[in-house]
Amino acid sequence: MDKFTRDALEAFYTDSRVVELCELLRTGDEVLDVIGLSENQHSDILAWLLDPREGHGQGDQILRDLLIAATISSRTSDSLDRRGMTSRFFAEWSASRIRTTSFGSAFVARELGMKAKERVDLFVIDPQNKFVLLIENKAGMHHSSQQLDTYKKNFEDITQGNANLRGYDCAFIALDRYLLDDDDRELPAARSWLHLGYDWLKVSANRAIMHMERGNTAARLVVSYCNRQTDWESPQEKKAIEIASGLHHDHRKAIDYLLAMSIRRIEAEWLGSTKPTVELLFMLQNRSLESLLRETQGMASVVSTLLTRLPGLRSDLLDHGRGWIEICPTGWDRYFNGDWWPVYLRITYTDKERSRFRIVLVWNSHYARSESEAEHLRDLLSEYNPQFLKHGEATRRWVILDHDIGLSDVFQRVAEIFRDLSTLPTLAEAGR
Repeated sequence: MDKFTRDALEAFYTDSRVVELCELLRTGDEVLDVIGLSENQHSDILAWLLDPREGHGQGDQILRDLLIAATISSRTSDSLDRRGMTSRFFAEWSASRIRTTSFGSAFVARELGMKAKERVDLFVIDPQNKFVLLIENKAGMHHSSQQLDTYKKNFEDITQGNANLRGYDCAFIALDRYLLDDDDRELPAARSWLHLGYDWLKVSANRAIMHMERGNTAARLVVSYCNRQTDWESPQEKKAIEIASGLHHDHRKAIDYLLAMSIRRIEAEWLGSTKPTVELLFMLQNRSLESLLRETQGMASVVSTLLTRLPGLRSDLLDHGRGWIEICPTGWDRYFNGDWWPVYLRITYTDKERSRFRIVLVWNSHYARSESEAEHLRDLLSEYNPQFLKHGEATRRWVILDHDIGLSDVFQRVAEIFRDLSTLPTLAEAGR
């Protein structure tokens, strides 16, 4: 090891933020900090969350969160067959009706007279309101049309021969952790199945945080699960990521050196070494720190490169977490409302290896300073991409510009998008 690297490591070890971050990351009573979940276990936790009588203390609120998200999505879907059961179900269940109805009689089943290979993951059954939700959950895997169509047919066969289910309304929901709620791609069996991402869990997580503050410790698992399945971050998580980002910026050489050691081989290296290095010991003793630094390294590196390559991009026009970056395009910061930008780019990973990226252009009317300004911004964006004209009643639109691209393409595409957005004639006129 050369003297420059040694000095960089010593500077890293003596940074007080390292101590603070290690304390923030100590594993406490959150079981999901310790174990990974299989797909069946994901469904088990979703069943627990959606059951109003379970011990999470949220009652029927999480089920209500799912229904609200589903009814909003169904009304903006271009794929659902309007004569089908799913579409007709959500046409009857408006947001106002969902907000004012009790779902306390609902229960969750994993089996409903079907063989294991022929049934969906979850059945939410409400005997009071007389409906059944069929939920097929994929935590990173892909749905197939054949599978979804088979599940639908098998359930219809069951209901025809079961007196308890006669007269029940029904909706088919396909959950996918990596799906954007405004994803306009062709999705499997989309005429009968409503496809949803996991964003609806963010509402549940925010509520659970307040429950924890009021002493409901059972809500911790709700927060923990929602945190890991979405890009939602708790206040503690946000603070940890902020500190990690600062460390990446100030100690890049030291962190790169530490992370270059493979975590899978580090125990073997230590065991086989007659004189273990300080670096080996440090990484073995601070696994949570290593994990966070490794998870944030990718996006921190992308952020650093974007700030270098894009003229005029300032750090205050950009924010990022473990797996996302949001950037205000050049010139559009004039519409900043003091809270967030009503128009921004969102960059996220699309694969588990974190080597492929999705770029989405977002319009969110809630961050505009007025309703008229929000519509003005939407009109501007429609000149760039006509997709923003779709779903005129929506208050937020996500338009995917690039779905699955490599890192080098990210920098090129962001520069192109910024250039095109900044040269829109109406934007140029607005800046005069």
